[in-house]
Amino acid sequence: MVMVVALSMIYVSTIKSYAQELDSIHSLVVKQKLDNIILTDSTYCQRMDFSVNNMSVSELLRSIAKVSGLNMNVNFGPEKHITCNFKQIRIVDIIYFVCREYGLDVENSGGILTVTLYHVPVKEPVAKLDYDADNQQISFDFSNVKLTNVAREFSEKTGVNIVVPRKLFDYKVSSFGRSMTLENAIQTIAAVNSLAVNKKDDKTWMMYQTSDERNNPLSQNEFSFRQDELLVDSLGLVTAKIANGNVRTVLQDICKRMKVNYFFTENMDYSTGIFVERVDFDMFLKVLFTGTSFTWRVESGIYLFGKANDTGLLSSVKVFPMKYRTVDKVVDIIPTELKKGQEIITFPDLNSLVVSGDQSKMMQLSTFLLEIDKSVPLVSIDVIIVDATDTSTREAGISMGLGKEPTTTYGTLSPGVKFSLNGASINKLINSFNGFGSINLGKVNPNFYMGLKLLEENGRIMLRSTPRLSTLNGHKATLKSGETKYYKESQTNIIGTQNPLQSESYQWKNVEANLTLDITPFVSLDSCITLQIDLSQSEFTEREVEGAPPGTTNRSFNSIIKVKNQEMVLLGGIERNLTSQTSSGLPLIARIPVLKWIFGSSSKNKKSQKLNVFIKPTIIN
Repeated sequence: MVMVVALSMIYVSTIKSYAQELDSIHSLVVKQKLDNIILTDSTYCQRMDFSVNNMSVSELLRSIAKVSGLNMNVNFGPEKHITCNFKQIRIVDIIYFVCREYGLDVENSGGILTVTLYHVPVKEPVAKLDYDADNQQISFDFSNVKLTNVAREFSEKTGVNIVVPRKLFDYKVSSFGRSMTLENAIQTIAAVNSLAVNKKDDKTWMMYQTSDERNNPLSQNEFSFRQDELLVDSLGLVTAKIANGNVRTVLQDICKRMKVNYFFTENMDYSTGIFVERVDFDMFLKVLFTGTSFTWRVESGIYLFGKANDTGLLSSVKVFPMKYRTVDKVVDIIPTELKKGQEIITFPDLNSLVVSGDQSKMMQLSTFLLEIDKSVPLVSIDVIIVDATDTSTREAGISMGLGKEPTTTYGTLSPGVKFSLNGASINKLINSFNGFGSINLGKVNPNFYMGLKLLEENGRIMLRSTPRLSTLNGHKATLKSGETKYYKESQTNIIGTQNPLQSESYQWKNVEANLTLDITPFVSLDSCITLQIDLSQSEFTEREVEGAPPGTTNRSFNSIIKVKNQEMVLLGGIERNLTSQTSSGLPLIARIPVLKWIFGSSSKNKKSQKLNVFIKPTIIN
């Protein structure tokens, strides 16, 4: 008791000291405002004589303004009175004296001086907390402090968050403790101030208020269940531990505690048991009615309870807008069990579903739609297609023979040797050798010819394509590129038997050779991307005969790979090698290494073609 009195005296003394300090500061502020007024209006420096007895302060100021011609607004009543006698005193000093002695304030706006009552601001109590980080102990001492201020100070000092519901923002708390652990301190503050706490993790605590007799206008005797059986906290969360209770009684009790309006359309007297902890009201009703023929609906804030029958009394209509995905084909995704007893209509104009049906099933549908209504990732795929072809051809040999008539000498020396010599040219060459010793080669027939060929060709062709594809997660992106060739197909028709007539018709048909790439991405929660890839390539080959359809060759592969975001992967490596070697010449002699070049010719072709595909997917959020 002595300690309480001492604390009260200290508190009163502190308040008085604080009030005196504010009055002193206020006087200086008023003096500064009046000094600024003098600089703009010298009328306030005029001197006056007046003597009053028990006159209203507001009336005195109005009289001064009227006599001196000042623009003054006196905005307070006649409660304050003054008795004084002044000689030759400036108007500004009179105003300052009245403001200081009678607790007034002034404000100058556009040459109009407004005089009002001065209200001393109330000093908000602060929460004093001292935290020893090394030992993780806290000391605190505060009285009549807002719970939000205590939570803010606690978080700043310790790093532990105390979550306060909006209903308790202005709730005043008091507590005292020395060298306590954080957990004990939080529990102590809650217990002393009739609050409850719930630890979420090491850094977060929930503080709320239970619905007891003090905070509930209804007496506890008016409830059918005790607080340990049915409880609603300040967050509106329900805790129920009822082993055997009447459903109608449970609903009446919980609606009173939740302060909601309700109406029963059917007799709901049957027994049930329910055990839930800290769930919202709708979830409580869903659990309570699970496995029964009863349901509920909310209409204009009134909860209607009854049977889910065909009368439509408890049917509800609700619009479910889709936020992140299109409403198209959403109905096909909804499980059949959720569709039972409900009518679901697609409304593309608002990208929404219109649902009509039972309230409890509608809640299940709503939960399902919220789970699938997620933002679908957009995947951008960079594709680099490289098709490289290497060719190498070598031809060498000598050909000779007799023609029907003399030929013409022609040929090239570069880039390869390719000559065709007639008989006259060969005779000139033979004559150049005749006369050396006993050599006499004679002459050849004028129709004789000889061909000489020495040629090597190398080629490299590289086709590079860099398209970019974009698609939604789980949807296929397709790239197709190619060419089309046509061929003529003829048909001969014979009409009649006695005198048959023959007619011919034809039509042009096409053959395509395409490069087709299909990619389907699947984005996982770890930002990795699984790609299903199908690649096929067809190319034209030479026609077998003139007018025949062009031939085609095909290459394809399919693969499933998993890559990280923005990681490039190489696929393909489809390689085709073609090697051909031909030779001709005199039997046996054409096999001799040196003579085969004189009495024969050879050709060697080598072609290598390789297709490489580089793929780089990127997730665009």
